[in-house]
Amino acid sequence: MMEAEGVVGHENVVRSFMHALESGRLHHAWLLHGPKGIGKTSLAMALSRRYLCESQRACGYCHACRMLQAGSHPDFLLVKALEGKRDLAIGQVRTALDFLALSGRESMRRVVLIDDAERMNPQASNALLKGLEEPSAGSLLLLVCSELMYLPATVRSRCLMTPCAPLDEAASLQVWEMMGLDASLIPLARMLGMGTPGRAACLMDERIAQAMQEWVELAGHAAKADVGRVEAWLRENLASLPATLVAELTVRMHLPYLERETDFQRQQRIADALQALMRWPRDAVRHTLRRVPTFFAVFLQLRSALRG
Repeated sequence: MMEAEGVVGHENVVRSFMHALESGRLHHAWLLHGPKGIGKTSLAMALSRRYLCESQRACGYCHACRMLQAGSHPDFLLVKALEGKRDLAIGQVRTALDFLALSGRESMRRVVLIDDAERMNPQASNALLKGLEEPSAGSLLLLVCSELMYLPATVRSRCLMTPCAPLDEAASLQVWEMMGLDASLIPLARMLGMGTPGRAACLMDERIAQAMQEWVELAGHAAKADVGRVEAWLRENLASLPATLVAELTVRMHLPYLERETDFQRQQRIADALQALMRWPRDAVRHTLRRVPTFFAVFLQLRSALRG
């Protein structure tokens, strides 16, 4: 297991990158894709450090490494959606392309890291194509993506597709230890993100951890849950919690019931309800739905399916 520059796992990606870098055959655009919470952005940062380091080892001591650690390297640019904005805008992509077209100030190398690249709007994606088709010498573009289907095929086809796999149990536990996650929260962290340990980072917030533990106790078996208490909990907590994690936790708690069900029609109703739960976070954002009543309705659908 690799642990370097704060990255756990992904040894094969680092080996491929270093082999290409050392042999002089480094592709100008790498698309790191995989589930959320597995450390893709941290991995991209580690690759950036190796590319810009004076010894190509991310030594941590050279001038370039110290500037990266301080967040002040003039040849590195991190691009992500602005606070409160859903999309990565065309202006941000144009700024990134202009940055890559400049000569490096510390060396001939420059790096742009685009986080959550799937959030580029269509205009931003089209603008990026020019940079992908006409790369500047010494430029490196790292795209991090968790929802590959939302990234246009024209962008994907011009990048080196680099899959990043979920972490094994030992690596997940190591990440949670590095986070300083309380041992009593490990069972809940496993439900939230085994293999994707970054998804449990929200548990570092004591209020969120307490609320999520309450949800497990309250809604662990929807068929037997007190619907009045469920609705009250949703009204009190849902607006301030990560919507996707609440939905996914609810699904994971009820997957064993789906797997054990032998009646086909009942199994199908449970599967439909779980799929509705998985769609709910995106539907709620896309259609500006009210969180509590819409989630409660899907929860009642699951409850009804489980009760037969």
